[in-house]
Amino acid sequence: MLTRTAIYEGVIRAGQEDTFFRRVRDELEPLWRRFPNVTAVRVQRVIAKDEDAQPIAMILEMDFPDRAAIEACLASPIRPESHAATMAVMTLFEGRFYHLVTEARALAPSP
Repeated sequence: MLTRTAIYEGVIRAGQEDTFFRRVRDELEPLWRRFPNVTAVRVQRVIAKDEDAQPIAMILEMDFPDRAAIEACLASPIRPESHAATMAVMTLFEGRFYHLVTEARALAPSP
């Protein structure tokens, strides 16, 4: 499994936090869930961080079975629609977003 992660680095404009996350839920999440080959979508709202951490408002994770599935997603006609909707919501945000693709393995806690 591979995960394509979007990091939203920056801050939500003052007084707009509820509106930002409502628009993410109502306008962006339905699009993200429609991407082809996506097996899971996680939207994470940062609620606490280390004092010296970069400001991260939100993290989006989308799981895919393999690299070909990610490429098909990126070639999907949903992508331009999703990007345009994202840019509209980003008017409430001061910062940038960028993507990472990762491969993970889960470790059981030590007994």
